[in-house]
Amino acid sequence: MLGVALLWRFLDNTETDRLPDDLQPFTLDERPQPDRYLFDYTGVLRDYQEGVHLYLENLGSQFGIEAVVVSIPSLPPGYSIQTLAVDLANNWDIGRHQDGRGLLLLLVEESRQVKLEVGYELEDVFTDALSGYVEDFQLGPYYRAGDVGTGMIAVMEMLEQRAQTKRLGEYTSVQIARVDAELLAGGAGATRNLERYANQGGEPESSQAPGRGASSPEQAWEIMLAKWAGEGKEIPMDIYTRMTRIAMGDPNKPDPRTLGSLDHWRNAEYQLLNDGDYAVIWFGAIDGWDNAPFLFCNDGSGWKFDIVHQRRLVVMAQAPKWQVSQGPYPYVAKMSKARQSTGKDLPLAGGDLYHCADDQAISDSVAGLQKQLQESPDDVEAVIALLRLKVITGQRPAQIRPLLERVGKLAPERPELYKYSAIFNVNSFFQYETALLDIERYIELRPSDTFGHEVKGFLLYRLGRYRDSIEALEEAVSLDDDSGYAYALMARDYVMLHRKADDLAKLRYRKKALNMLRKAESVTVPDPKRLVWLRSWMKRRLG
Repeated sequence: MLGVALLWRFLDNTETDRLPDDLQPFTLDERPQPDRYLFDYTGVLRDYQEGVHLYLENLGSQFGIEAVVVSIPSLPPGYSIQTLAVDLANNWDIGRHQDGRGLLLLLVEESRQVKLEVGYELEDVFTDALSGYVEDFQLGPYYRAGDVGTGMIAVMEMLEQRAQTKRLGEYTSVQIARVDAELLAGGAGATRNLERYANQGGEPESSQAPGRGASSPEQAWEIMLAKWAGEGKEIPMDIYTRMTRIAMGDPNKPDPRTLGSLDHWRNAEYQLLNDGDYAVIWFGAIDGWDNAPFLFCNDGSGWKFDIVHQRRLVVMAQAPKWQVSQGPYPYVAKMSKARQSTGKDLPLAGGDLYHCADDQAISDSVAGLQKQLQESPDDVEAVIALLRLKVITGQRPAQIRPLLERVGKLAPERPELYKYSAIFNVNSFFQYETALLDIERYIELRPSDTFGHEVKGFLLYRLGRYRDSIEALEEAVSLDDDSGYAYALMARDYVMLHRKADDLAKLRYRKKALNMLRKAESVTVPDPKRLVWLRSWMKRRLG
């Protein structure tokens, strides 16, 4: 029991203010909370808490697999990550209620180690080769870039693919071995130390002038694939926007998940959906994450890959489905045949929207603000300005979180803190509950701003609290009776209430939904893309 005591003593000294309020203290003897699946004792996944926990719950309900994720600050004396993972899996009874179908993903922050422990009933599909691949190649590149959250997304994608294979049961050991051999072609072992993936160098210089882009979207696409394949070193064209370079690190060295799809992309037939300065490489509205579209724009110096909108608009749903986010963005109308996601449909406008033509100016501003803050670290206006640019360009949580914390210390009453925290929490990993707390504080500080009430209505809608959503949106239209966004969202609220109502109430909710649709259509500047989708969505549900 000495090891248990030492482990508890260490965990007791962690930065507990960073942890969720409802996270109970760690104990190796038994699972602290039987109905919890994410135990993030380091705070490394705090920007992904809601989404990761929901994903883990779905693994249980859809695939009969109990998966648990645990992060700890460091290994206690006398423990290796292997022995600790085994003890946790056994003592916490992970998978016991699913007939041995249990998974444990253990992360050790100090040593940058990760271990995937697999229950005995899953070992035929969740093999040692898979564990090595997850531990090394799926999580490693993102860990190196200081982006553990995105690494977790990659891990969850792989686990879900294998879970579907296990559920269908249409496999043989030879087929699994063949899939494993493809993974091992890149090299993987059963356990990997990720220390060598520590972030190196930080962001590239944003003030560098953009290089000459491609002459067409097709050329930019082909050059990007060549660079990813290691064949494009001598190609002089710069086919990445500056913000893409900041977001991707070294874009010429993609992660293994990208490399795994490279042959598919190079051989797949595609259409070019082109309109002005924005274009889509389109493989069709068909399932398969490999068939998700790629977005390119002309930033004034030529055609380049636009990762800001790629991250914002292309949503990988439950495998093998993908979706395109709604919202006031270019590209959306071109991809109308794709499944639509409303998960990030925030009412952004003006300076809170990214435009490819502004990419170089934004990157110059980022560089200037960073230099300004090196000289005056307590310059609140500069911190808020940098925070806004990082949020609207979809930068990693590791780049945004320190700015949120700095504003929180310097000026906790500034409403911008809560506005951009809410936007960040929605767009980073659908953190609706967390974003709701942010936006409620924003409303307290700026009660007459329609934006706060519209976002509150959106978050409550996403959380299934439709009557509360209507109340928030009614407040929005009392401030601005020309809000097409609020009317359209209220129409959706009433449709959702209609679905579960009795016959008399159904008629009432149907009329209210159609009335909200008419109001959304009659505002001064209606949103035709939103209205086309809304009419179709309502017709399917109301008849």
